[in-house]
Amino acid sequence: EILNEEDEQPLILVTNADISPTTGVLVKPGITFLGLASICIFALGSFSFNEEMMNQLSQTPEGFDGLYDLSLPLALAMLSTQLAHEAGHLIFALKERIDIGLPTLVPGIQFGLSGSITPIKSSPKNIKALFDFSIAGPLFGLLASIILLYNGLEITAFMDWDAREQLPSIPVEMLRISALGGGAIEYLLGDGLLNSPNPAEDLIKLHPYAIAGFGGLVINALSLLPIGNTDGGRIAVAFFGRSFARVTQGFFILTLAFAGLFGADQTNVLLCYALFTQFWQKEPEVPCRNEVDELDSLRGFTAIATSVLVLLILTPMN
Repeated sequence: EILNEEDEQPLILVTNADISPTTGVLVKPGITFLGLASICIFALGSFSFNEEMMNQLSQTPEGFDGLYDLSLPLALAMLSTQLAHEAGHLIFALKERIDIGLPTLVPGIQFGLSGSITPIKSSPKNIKALFDFSIAGPLFGLLASIILLYNGLEITAFMDWDAREQLPSIPVEMLRISALGGGAIEYLLGDGLLNSPNPAEDLIKLHPYAIAGFGGLVINALSLLPIGNTDGGRIAVAFFGRSFARVTQGFFILTLAFAGLFGADQTNVLLCYALFTQFWQKEPEVPCRNEVDELDSLRGFTAIATSVLVLLILTPMN
């Protein structure tokens, strides 16, 4: 039972058992393979920024073969933030008896991943079930990312100089895209650390857990933006209803595009995500069996608090 937007009267919608869009058999596995490869490339690239480490490896008998062993913890840590995200979805899918498909890891430019797509294959019983399923994944992912970021920064802070010189590097400009993540880095490693006259070229060495935690923080926050059938888009449908959710979607797509095109997003993370959603997640979400009942106040407060957290993560540092 869903709400008819024209006359505000309930109506009955009859569908097949599986109402998710269909794709070719090899498409999703192929994209996931590219996503895993992209994570590995990101991990290798982070170590390649460390010129001292590359020079040391070039002088060893094994050459650059040792780079793969060094980059493995970063790749696995980055993947773990997305696995935590999917674990949150799976737990609430089982709880609410929502049939879901296998997630698809989508490659990304800045952190190796743009996110993942977890298709809903059966109608949730109501918008509360849709809300719980949608918000659980990003919150689990954010929690895992925060734990990794804190542990990585703490390890970095107590490393001796020689050990720190062997860590992967990341441009300062990339770390400045998040006020919350960048603020945590400066709080634990030193105030003003990210105030660089040339942030695009200056690099900072961080433990792999810290880099993965920072990347996971941004990726999971992006997934909460109310666009298409992303987790944020599903939450918007549950919170605002389908009509107003489309309005918020258009507003956020334009905001991300303007941020990327007019210099507010120097690394183009927001612009790339806007393009990703328009190619992969622009379709509306499957209808719930009951879209008449509204969310309770606790879920409403959770949505507002989560929105504030996303704003802190995705607002760049001054």
